[in-house]
Amino acid sequence: MLDALAHRGPDDEGVWSDEAAGLTLGHRRLAIIDTSPAGHEPMSYRGRYVLTFNGEIYNFLELREELEAKGHAFASRTDAEVLLAGYAEWGVDVLQRLVGMFAFAIWDPAERVLFLARDRAGEKPLYYAAAGKRFAFASELAALARCPWVDTAADRTALAQYLLYGYVPSPRTAYVGASKLPPAHYLLYDGAKVVIERYWDPVDHALAPRLEVSEAQAVDALEELLTRAVRQQSIADVPLGAFLSGGVDSSTIVALMARAGGEVKTFTVGFEESGYDESERARDVARHLGTSHVTERLSLRGALELATQLTASFGEPFGDPSALPTRLVAGVARRHVTVSLSGDGGDELFGGYAVYERLMRLERTVALARPFASTVLPALTRLPGKPGRQARRLQRYAGDGVGVGYRHYFTPDEVRRMTGVTDLGETAAEATWRALEGATPLLRWRVTDVSSYLPEDVLTKVDRAAMAVSLETRAPFLDHRVMEWALRLPDPLVKGKRVLKSLLHRLVPRELVDRPKHGFSVPVSTWLREDLREALQDELTPDGLAAIGIGDAGPVRTMLREHLSGRADFGRWLWLLYSLRSWHAGQRERRELVA
Repeated sequence: MLDALAHRGPDDEGVWSDEAAGLTLGHRRLAIIDTSPAGHEPMSYRGRYVLTFNGEIYNFLELREELEAKGHAFASRTDAEVLLAGYAEWGVDVLQRLVGMFAFAIWDPAERVLFLARDRAGEKPLYYAAAGKRFAFASELAALARCPWVDTAADRTALAQYLLYGYVPSPRTAYVGASKLPPAHYLLYDGAKVVIERYWDPVDHALAPRLEVSEAQAVDALEELLTRAVRQQSIADVPLGAFLSGGVDSSTIVALMARAGGEVKTFTVGFEESGYDESERARDVARHLGTSHVTERLSLRGALELATQLTASFGEPFGDPSALPTRLVAGVARRHVTVSLSGDGGDELFGGYAVYERLMRLERTVALARPFASTVLPALTRLPGKPGRQARRLQRYAGDGVGVGYRHYFTPDEVRRMTGVTDLGETAAEATWRALEGATPLLRWRVTDVSSYLPEDVLTKVDRAAMAVSLETRAPFLDHRVMEWALRLPDPLVKGKRVLKSLLHRLVPRELVDRPKHGFSVPVSTWLREDLREALQDELTPDGLAAIGIGDAGPVRTMLREHLSGRADFGRWLWLLYSLRSWHAGQRERRELVA
């Protein structure tokens, strides 16, 4: 299992065992704070508690001072030892005091309890398996699969959910015998039973009274919150830099880093396809802020090589093609630094996704079309081309509104028909949407994304892509104090990132950042029509689709035909399926290797 995690911790390796309890803990270390041997893990404290820990506690200096006042002594300068002392002092309640990203396990031999926890936003992953009196956990699914007793048969419901969202939602994994600990949850295992509890919920803050602040007051407060987050997340005993796309989120973080003083290293990725290349705008922002800037371009050949590597990194199907440029920019950054700050979370917290604007327009159109849902719309759905597709989309939402369908690839009905899985289960997206009934649509979409799309897609992508090259990423927007504050802002202050843009305009000239932005979008549609055309046709045959659990290939074959002819753009859908086929092929190879 440790060998499978070597890329996450190339600096040190440790194993600790309690033979009487039948328990062994292992650790691979990426040394960031106190890189000396004093930071070796698994780490023990007071001869009792033992820790293996992935992540960073950003307020560890403040916690250390508080714990020292209570009589705790420390043998290292690490945040890991502060975490251990905090657990010794406060038990499970230590989670309420932590500011950071983390996945950790603490063994208490006196109570014979294993305590596992995951950070609020879900930046750090934590997988586990339980079968009878056997229990195992790991930072990646591939490591957990090394346990011979973990059932690695494909979970058909999980793969059906993948066709909905492009990722396998927590708590499921692609394997029937393994689970994800969801974000903001902790787990207790006493050798017989697993108990899981939530300790933080963004819904609670979204349902709290709206902040009564002017725009100027909100900008001042955000500046103070983000300045503190950036300062705390810039603490490291190794070189540190930042990703810079030139957009609002990353530019804000880099501007605050530059204002703090000292050299700032920034990194971006470009594409050979000019319509997707935004490296020039990142370079303009970097030049204004005086950063040491590095750009690298992604070619099709490079993308395919990275795609093969990334399939293994995720351990289960993952359909977001922006993982490719993320992996590339992480590789570029790792040649210069060990830690990189990012702007992740800004879109979800501050209403930045363009899809939110489109959804509000769609909601208005659906309301107008609803009276015709059973009369005119069915006839319009049979029209060819774009009019028919638009009518089918309106009919899809006419009953209950858009809901969480805005993040779906295939509709639930399509997935049931394609896979034969009738019960798709409830995911965090559906549960969050339901819990926010009565809230404004914009707030519901934002919080639903914070609970599901952000941890399951965005942060999963960033963690696997960066840790594949032993790079730690940090996201100041995901300081939970920033998150809680942002979730209480009234809609007018977050619509179109109003408050965040106002802050950025204090730091960077408006003309450098007020430009349309693609984000880390990838020219996957073009690749699939041209260079990958034959490979795509070879993979998505009826037999190939049946191998990944799609018995009814009709919807896929229609998409494939319309995409390759240029009549429609189903690039993201087809990439989703192409990635699923790649994962399936890798599973076959893994089983042959194990055998």
